[in-house]
Amino acid sequence: MTDRIVHAIAHTHWDFEWYFTRHEAFIQFCYHMDEVLQALEQGKITYYLLDGQMSILDDYLQAFPEKQVQVKRFVRGKRLFIGPWYTQTDELVIAGESIVRNLNLGLDLADRLGGAMMVGYLPDSFGQGKDMPKIYNGLAITDALFWRGVPSDVVKHTEFNWQAEDGSKVLVENIKNGYFAGVPLVETTMNQSQAQHYLKQNVCAAATKNTALPVGGDQRYVDLNLTAKIAQINRQNVNQPVKVVESNYPALFTAIRQEEPKLETLSGEFIDASVSKIHRSIYSSRYDQKYLNDKLERRLLYTVEPLMIFAAAYGIPYHQAILDKIWRLMVRNHAHDSAGGCNSDKTNQDILNRLNEADQLSYSVIDYLTRKLSISQPQVQQDDLIFYNPRPVTVKKIIQVQLSVKQKAFCLSSNGKQINYDLIASQRVYGGTIRRNPRDNDPERYYYVHTVRLPVNIAPMAQQKIHIDTCQYPKQIVASTKKEKIENLFYELKVDQGKLTLIDKRNEKVYTNILSFEDGGDEGDTYDYSPAYQDEIYQLDFKKATVQVLCGKFSQSLILNGVWRLPQNLAQRAKKQCDGHLPYQIKLTLDRQTALIQIKMTVDNRIKDHRLRAIIKSDVKAKFIYGDSQFGTFKRAVTDPHAKNWRQLGYHEEPTTIFPMLHYINAHNGDTSLTIMTKGIKEYQAVGTEFDQLALTLYRSVGYLGRPDLRRRPGIASGNEFKAIPTPDSQLQKQLTFKFAIHFDKVYRPHQLMQLYQSYASRVPYYQIQNLNRFTTTLQYFVLHPTQLTQRCLPIVDLKNTKLVFSSLQTTADQGGMALRVYNPSLTTSLTNQVIELDQAARVCQLNLRGQPLSAVQVVKKIDCGSFTPGEIKTFGIY
Repeated sequence: MTDRIVHAIAHTHWDFEWYFTRHEAFIQFCYHMDEVLQALEQGKITYYLLDGQMSILDDYLQAFPEKQVQVKRFVRGKRLFIGPWYTQTDELVIAGESIVRNLNLGLDLADRLGGAMMVGYLPDSFGQGKDMPKIYNGLAITDALFWRGVPSDVVKHTEFNWQAEDGSKVLVENIKNGYFAGVPLVETTMNQSQAQHYLKQNVCAAATKNTALPVGGDQRYVDLNLTAKIAQINRQNVNQPVKVVESNYPALFTAIRQEEPKLETLSGEFIDASVSKIHRSIYSSRYDQKYLNDKLERRLLYTVEPLMIFAAAYGIPYHQAILDKIWRLMVRNHAHDSAGGCNSDKTNQDILNRLNEADQLSYSVIDYLTRKLSISQPQVQQDDLIFYNPRPVTVKKIIQVQLSVKQKAFCLSSNGKQINYDLIASQRVYGGTIRRNPRDNDPERYYYVHTVRLPVNIAPMAQQKIHIDTCQYPKQIVASTKKEKIENLFYELKVDQGKLTLIDKRNEKVYTNILSFEDGGDEGDTYDYSPAYQDEIYQLDFKKATVQVLCGKFSQSLILNGVWRLPQNLAQRAKKQCDGHLPYQIKLTLDRQTALIQIKMTVDNRIKDHRLRAIIKSDVKAKFIYGDSQFGTFKRAVTDPHAKNWRQLGYHEEPTTIFPMLHYINAHNGDTSLTIMTKGIKEYQAVGTEFDQLALTLYRSVGYLGRPDLRRRPGIASGNEFKAIPTPDSQLQKQLTFKFAIHFDKVYRPHQLMQLYQSYASRVPYYQIQNLNRFTTTLQYFVLHPTQLTQRCLPIVDLKNTKLVFSSLQTTADQGGMALRVYNPSLTTSLTNQVIELDQAARVCQLNLRGQPLSAVQVVKKIDCGSFTPGEIKTFGIY
């Protein structure tokens, strides 16, 4: 009698890119597809899984469109399995909406080719994000498979239920032995005893009669002998209660569900290194790429997509194809190696090229639409300045803009009322035909470019118009003062003996040395931080910095310029020689209306093999750190129970308390809540003897893709164990910019923190009607037809009376309306009576993450959202 059925599943794990580029891998993939299709055609294999991602197939079919018919035939025949991903994603530092876009791009393409494998298939991601069950269920995916991150002392079986806090649940097959566990089956000739032992190893952790044996590997050829090897091993085990069958993952999950097993249910994220390497400190490698990806995610979600909806409401076409092109570029960078930065230099250059292409496309959408909307407005006149708020929340903040004005003296007004502003800079610019000798310039063609900071208060999905007039007396540029501090309604900040001291006026607390920096050696690689074997840690202050204070009406800034002396490299660090220089500028800004300390830091990195961290100090002695996840909140302990005995337990790397982050982290107690918001910084650690300090890893400079025998990761090198691959570009010997903000409050409110973060992280697009400066945008030089704007055809949405967090605003699947996505960020609290206001009656229904209706359409002026369980996501189609 057969007690266990082992499902041998033929597949390839095709890394999109790694120590090779996607272009190099593409050539091999073209020939690999010849093997796959021929093997399926000739019946040499029954089933084949094409790694669950569509990007590689997308590239292939663009080059070989004639193969589409054959691919479709095998997909529809349930022999070739494709999707659901466009690119297998990282789950810990990629925005939730990016993950949703990734899956939708993959599902759309797979559907055109015969249908996707509806399994959340991520066999190699460096950890599993806690919100994945929500995302999967929102796309009608109820099964998931992965390898890394599950703690061996918590989970004993390879099958379990994974549930999010909102109740979403997926059935998991955890391939504990890796996606290559079945390779010995086809590569090794086993005697009867060896075959029995091998099968026993692969079924011992199964909680069900049916379990998986993946047969494949990285960029691996098709195992043409699989059918014969299965027959052989079954003959050797004819009297044993285990049988191997050639299978696929949908068949496996169907068989498991038919058993109706009683499985354990787990929740939360899986980022433990007991079973496999997890590379917890990879999130500070190649900071330059992470910064740009984060910037583009914010721009797309908070500006580009809502602005396209805003424009479409007035009759300007909504071009989904443009967004799809940008998102395809984006999600190609979200595979675990690509997002982590653990690649060759030429691969990382490819990633930067794609990010730069997405950058140019996305800002060009904003440039075009703000210009088109502005020049098409009725009664628009020269020197009108129009600001746009396309999101469904009020924007009230201080912003910085550049104005092109004929005169040096100017004033701003709106509806007849003067608007005050701070003049930050002013430059006289020539706008005529350029000459070899500037003395030949036409004096009448000069104008001024003024940089100003001013307050805006714009209603949801609305605009604000300001007019620029000339005036008699020019305003003075905000100049340095002799004051030694800056302040607003919330804080006072000063430099005292090389340290920053903060007074929190609301909480009546003083924080000495609120912000400092720490530099240490890094003898790790692009996968992992590892302290140098002969390390020296340097605590960096501002004793030798020059201090400049700028005090305007709306903003005050404290600017520190200096050079830190540090070891140039590991050899100098071992000798404690500080012959290297790290020039820096740190600008701390307090806006009048905001309880944020905004920090912009620039360094000219000339030091190698080191890690630079910002240390933020408070009086919160943290036991847990909180932060935003893709569609909710995480809660992580500041210590790990296996921090001291991990080697004895056989961990593959140190179970560090260095963690990934998305956009903010928080520590709080009964009367103080400290939050740090970042733009592109993706790694933190709670430090200090009482865990009263939060360390942000700004960047790591390292020179190898993989190194063996690290202090934190003993044994073989990660990546390629047989070759040390130098990555000199990963030393980041260039100028780097970091942006983060500090926020103190009395209580911790996750929905308010996300709302504050979105205000901090999003920009207000604007356009000035003028013909002096033809280079305010790249294509401003060229003429553009105005259009006849229609009467607004979509309602205005306002989230002001809710505790919901805005997630996205895009077109509906039929492009007949707009899809608004919101979620409850709380880990523990359900929400009731949440109502979304509309300015006019509209047809509304609830949608899933695929954009498909979940409810009947109703005509309403207020959207009654019903109750939201903790962490629940809801999408509303508004027509």
